[in-house]
Amino acid sequence: MIRTAARAYRIRRPAPLPLSEEELSTIRTPLYLVLGKRSVLVHPQRQVERVPRLVPGARAEIIADTGHGPQIDHAEEINRRMLNFVASVD
Repeated sequence: MIRTAARAYRIRRPAPLPLSEEELSTIRTPLYLVLGKRSVLVHPQRQVERVPRLVPGARAEIIADTGHGPQIDHAEEINRRMLNFVASVD
């Protein structure tokens, strides 16, 4: 069996821990969170409710028909939304 270099030296990293409510409440920069409805890494509906409650002025949205990578699956749509968000920030 031949193993590729990428496979032989793969680094396994633990998944990052989610930010606590206290950590989220310290964010003071404009924040636009886009989540895929089918993400298996985060609970989209929970984050859409949680983040704007804790981060003043934050916007969070769920994109249907995608998993954890809406910026890849729906690049043009996400770019348009991001540009609109940036333009709306004073």
